[in-house]
Amino acid sequence: MSKCGMSEVVITPPLGSPIPGSVNERLSTGTKDDLYAKALVVETDSATFAIVALDAIDVPRRLVENVRTRVSEVAGIPGEHVMVSSTHTHTGGPTIQTSFVSAVDESYLDLLASRAADAVILAHSRRTEARIGFGRGMEADIAFNRRFLMRDGTVRMNPGIGNPDIVEPVGPIDPEVVVIRIDDAEGNPIGAVTNYSCHACVVGGTEYSADYPGELSRTLKRLLGPSAVSLFLQGASGDINHIDVSGRLATTKPNHYKVMGNILAFEAMKVREKTYTADRLQAAVKQRRVPVRFRRPAEEQIAAARQLLQSAEDGAPVTEVKFAKQIVELSRNDANEATEAEIQIFALGDLAIVGLPAEIFVEFGLEIKRGSPFPYTIINQLTNGSVSGYVCTREAYRQGGYETRLRTYSRLQEEAGDLFVEHALQSLRELGAPVSSPV
Repeated sequence: MSKCGMSEVVITPPLGSPIPGSVNERLSTGTKDDLYAKALVVETDSATFAIVALDAIDVPRRLVENVRTRVSEVAGIPGEHVMVSSTHTHTGGPTIQTSFVSAVDESYLDLLASRAADAVILAHSRRTEARIGFGRGMEADIAFNRRFLMRDGTVRMNPGIGNPDIVEPVGPIDPEVVVIRIDDAEGNPIGAVTNYSCHACVVGGTEYSADYPGELSRTLKRLLGPSAVSLFLQGASGDINHIDVSGRLATTKPNHYKVMGNILAFEAMKVREKTYTADRLQAAVKQRRVPVRFRRPAEEQIAAARQLLQSAEDGAPVTEVKFAKQIVELSRNDANEATEAEIQIFALGDLAIVGLPAEIFVEFGLEIKRGSPFPYTIINQLTNGSVSGYVCTREAYRQGGYETRLRTYSRLQEEAGDLFVEHALQSLRELGAPVSSPV
C-alpha cells in the first residue's frame, strides 16, 4: 500500500527584514499571516519522493542543496528525489536578490534551509498507509494575462485599470485547478495539494503574508480539519496575475487575496470530494540538467545605460535608472555565459509533477500539459532554485515589455523556454504510460 506523510513548519522571519518582490526597498513592519514550509512525502513500492513548498518569492540553489543533503542524511530520501519549490509570495522573507532590490539575509537562509528540511523529515516520520487520488477543476475569473497590446503597438504589463488605450491581452491564462487528494486508509483527510497559475502578489505592503495561497490553505484546513495540511504548487505564471484591467472585479481591494484564496479553496474542495482514491500507485522520478545560455548586453545598450545614469539627476524615471544600473552591472559580470537548469519530474499513477527552475510564461506550461502522456500534469515553477527569473516566449521577446528586459532576473537566451518544454516532454515520454491502480 502507498504511504504518505505531510507536515508544516513556520518560517516567518524576524521583523525589520527586507521583503523582496517590489521595485522599491521594503522592510517588514508586521505579520499579516505566518509563512510556512509545507512538505509531502510519498512512498510506494517503486520509489519515494518529497516535495517541500516554501512561502517565499524564490530560493537560491545553495539552499536547495542544503535541504537535500540534510533530508538524505536524516530521512534517507535521495537528494534527487527532493523537490524544493516556492509559492512566489511577494511578501515573504529575504531569500533572493531580485532585479531592483537586494533582499538576502544569510542567517535567514540558514534558518529556512533547516526548517524546510525539518518539514520533510517530519512528513517522512508521519508516513501512514494512504489512499491518493487526482482531480481537476476550472477557475477562469481570478487570473489574468498581464501583458497587453496597446493602441500604439507596444506591449505593456498591467497598463492600468480602465486604460482606454488597451487593445487586448497578448497571451492566455491557464484556468486549470489540479488537486491531489490524500487520505489515510480509513478515508480521513491527511491533506491536499492544489496547483494553480497566478502570481502571488496580491497583498503588497510591508507585512509578511503567504498571500492567496495562504488563505487557500487556511480555508481548506477549516474544511478538512486542523490536522490536515494544504500544500500549494505555483503553476506557470510568469505573465499571469490577479489584476482585472476591465475594472469588472475589485481586484485591488485590500482583502482580495482572501477572496482569491476562498474561491480556489472551494473549487479545490469540490474537486477533492468528487475524486476517487487508490491505495497502490506506482511512482517514478526523472531528473535532467539542461545547459542554458545567458544573454549579454549589447554595446549600444551599455552606452545608453551609462548615458542615462550620467543624466539621472535631471529627472530620469527611477525604474529606468534601476534598469540602467542592471545593464552596467551585467556588462561588468565575469560570470559564465551558460549554466545548467534542473528539470525534475515526479510521476505518481496518472499524475506527473513537472518542476521547472524559473518564472516561466503560461504558454510553456500549457504546451507541456498538451504534450504530456499523463492524464493529470502539474507544472510547478520556481523549483530547486531559479536559474534566472523570467523565461519568456520568443514572441514576447519580439514584443518587448517588462518581463523581457535584460537584467539579472531576466537574462536567459530566447530559446530557454523551448528547451524546457522539449526536455520536459522527453522526460515525460521516457517515464512511459502511467500505471493506475484499481480503487
